[in-house]
Amino acid sequence: MNLRQLEYFLAVAKTLSITGAAADLGVAQPTLTKSIHALEEELGVMLFDRLPRGVQLTEFGHSLLRHAETVNVQVQDAVNEIAWLRGGAVGTVSIGAGPAWLRRHLPVSLARTVTRNPGIQARVVGGYDDILLRALRRGELDFVVAELPSPELSQDLLIERLTSDELGPCCRQGHPLAGLEQPEPAELLEFPWIVPPPSTRSQRRLRALFIAVDLPPPRIVVETESMALILNMLRDSDALSFLGSMSVQWSEAEGLRMLKVPRISAVREAGIISRKDGWLSPAAVAIIEELRTVCAVAPKN
Repeated sequence: MNLRQLEYFLAVAKTLSITGAAADLGVAQPTLTKSIHALEEELGVMLFDRLPRGVQLTEFGHSLLRHAETVNVQVQDAVNEIAWLRGGAVGTVSIGAGPAWLRRHLPVSLARTVTRNPGIQARVVGGYDDILLRALRRGELDFVVAELPSPELSQDLLIERLTSDELGPCCRQGHPLAGLEQPEPAELLEFPWIVPPPSTRSQRRLRALFIAVDLPPPRIVVETESMALILNMLRDSDALSFLGSMSVQWSEAEGLRMLKVPRISAVREAGIISRKDGWLSPAAVAIIEELRTVCAVAPKN
């Protein structure tokens, strides 16, 4: 098994098409097919099931994919580190950022860093924790600033806590529950909810809080990755959402408030997440150092 075979395997696993992968790689289809066959013969297993249209990964293919992606990321880290050692090339720092970080802390950290280091270039990708962590593990991001994953899901990652915030039910100022000093958890179930996707830690935690007080999960009517959509729908309806206390202080959240509901709240810890064995360029380190400075002054986000 060699790196070229793994490259070809990853291309087919990504497109689930020999023809499509050959086009992406710029190689002849027979060459790609021969490489995949040779790899299967070496391992003694079928990596793909051949279908009338395209292919699909077998159990063995899924296993190899997990390891091949790790190898691919490590090779790219090595290439980047050697490029830096050879000529000091900065390159582009790719950063994944959760919704709160796109509005606070990251903008000022980037502004200060690029002002002092004009050669630095940054690419920022917004999203929720689950999507960002997948991209980080694939090597598409250098580091992520977002809610910290649970320990059992982050054994391959380096975690640095920088901020914390309280999560709780949020609504518009004129909502029927807004006039109550302390609504009961059951009263929240009378209204529809707008939340992030089910794969996010935010929605999983919300469901768990209701189950912990012997209540069914809330009735979710909209799932979205757009914080702007959540805030605007809250403002224009009686729907509820589960947001951080700092979120309702944004200018976009004008007219919204957080409810104080017994046992339907949680503390969200957030910070820097990177690959445990990954390499961070001096440019990435400079941005991270500025993030630490900013968060030390404002530890809520």
